[in-house]
Amino acid sequence: MLVENGLVCSNGILSDDVRFMIIQAPKVVEIAQPGQFVMVKKEEGSTFLRRPFGIADVNKAEGKLLLIYRVAGKGTKELANMEPSSEISVEGPLGGGFKFAEAELAGEGKTLLIGGGVGIAPMIYTARHLAEANPENKPVFLMGVRNADELFWQEYLQDFTDSIEVTTDDGSAGRKGFAIDALPDILAKYDIKHIKICGPTIMMEGLAKMAMEKGIECQVSLEKRMACGIGVCLGCTFEGKQSGKRWKICHDGPVFPAEEVFA
Repeated sequence: MLVENGLVCSNGILSDDVRFMIIQAPKVVEIAQPGQFVMVKKEEGSTFLRRPFGIADVNKAEGKLLLIYRVAGKGTKELANMEPSSEISVEGPLGGGFKFAEAELAGEGKTLLIGGGVGIAPMIYTARHLAEANPENKPVFLMGVRNADELFWQEYLQDFTDSIEVTTDDGSAGRKGFAIDALPDILAKYDIKHIKICGPTIMMEGLAKMAMEKGIECQVSLEKRMACGIGVCLGCTFEGKQSGKRWKICHDGPVFPAEEVFA
């Protein structure tokens, strides 16, 4: 884990309330793994606490980090107004990311990646990792979004996936409904051996339980408010369903086996 003074390269608009930021932070980028996150703060900004964001993607050759975030409060509004060339403090990479079995990276069976809302963000780097490990067997992606205005995610994912299945709450694109509505058809169509999910808890719970019923290895990335990001403040804990252990999402996660969270 590092604290690096990064540089905002670009900060743009993807939809009404979703933004992207590209940060030059080569030291953090060099060691970042899929599923990890960073804590960022505008230098001399008005907020005391850093804001946590899943690492959406990295360009290790250029030392650049991509964040995609929803503008929801004072901290994210301040980040959305940062100009290129502004300094930004980046702490990370933090937490434990997704685990990849040797057979999975070798292309045995298919991996299904599922993202809902801004939970899609950390799945981009995860998809890149799998695609680069085995270009002939890229993952399948299932994304659940509110409406057609959020189809911008496809541009980030199309090079790293064999197929992108879309559900929208209002039916304005793809299949009307939720991600769980599309899962049975995907499982019937592909030889899915591994599932990795990030999104709203209620979405992940339904999907994870279906995966567990089918005997499919499943990992979930939890989203929760964080203050310290390093396991000190104990503000993001939960009790493991199987182990009974009190886990710190920021330090021990954010990725956990599905059965430890939802069994």
